Amino acid sequence: MFKKYEFNITLIPTITFIAACICFIMLGFWQLDRANEKNSKNTNYTLRQADNSIDLNKALPIEKAESLLWRRTKVNGSFLNKKSIILDNQILNKIAGFNVLTPFKIKDSQYTVLINRGWQPNLARRDLIPNIRSIDGDIVLNGHIAKFPTGGISLGQENIETLNSSVFRMQKLEIDELRHFLTFNLLPYMIYLDPLLDKENYSTFRLPAPGSEKNYGYAFQWFAFAFTLLIIFLKIGIRRKNVIKSKR
Repeated sequence: MFKKYEFNITLIPTITFIAACICFIMLGFWQLDRANEKNSKNTNYTLRQADNSIDLNKALPIEKAESLLWRRTKVNGSFLNKKSIILDNQILNKIAGFNVLTPFKIKDSQYTVLINRGWQPNLARRDLIPNIRSIDGDIVLNGHIAKFPTGGISLGQENIETLNSSVFRMQKLEIDELRHFLTFNLLPYMIYLDPLLDKENYSTFRLPAPGSEKNYGYAFQWFAFAFTLLIIFLKIGIRRKNVIKSKR
């Protein structure tokens, strides 16, 4: 007598297995594509960081805005201290807080650029107003050019909340709304200061697409699900059958 193996699973479970396995594998490759996309963006960021600093007083800041992103920059001008903005609901290291933004008039130019002065944790009560230091006179700033933060929700009907005559709270940044509110010819990007001017603030400037390691981890998980499903499918489907050899 010897043991013979046979495969014994009906059509519907087989189709279900194949569909699930293909789905897991596709999700794994999708995560790999996401990781590669992020790596490409970050490589572009690194290359741009290695370029010479952009002088916004000499550049054409609006015509080539996309090519300026993630570049180091310097700009000469003055803060418009009467229009400082608190960008609410900003998380740093799992702590809720806000970014301090102040418009900056570029010297001898028609343009104004929004300056990200850094992050602060939320105050003890929401009705308290942070002390945003006024910085007067001409000053040269250094930093990084980046897009406005995306996302955010309005907690009420109005996105712009007046805290006092010079400080306003916003839940999200929209370029058209900002231009109307500030009444300035605002550039479609902001500058993250480096170094910061306010010692109590923290920098939130990061790579444009962080976290590719997570995508690789997710890809491994999806491929592992597909492999595990294959093992289960084979274990359930394969049956041993005893066969008795005839004697002559």
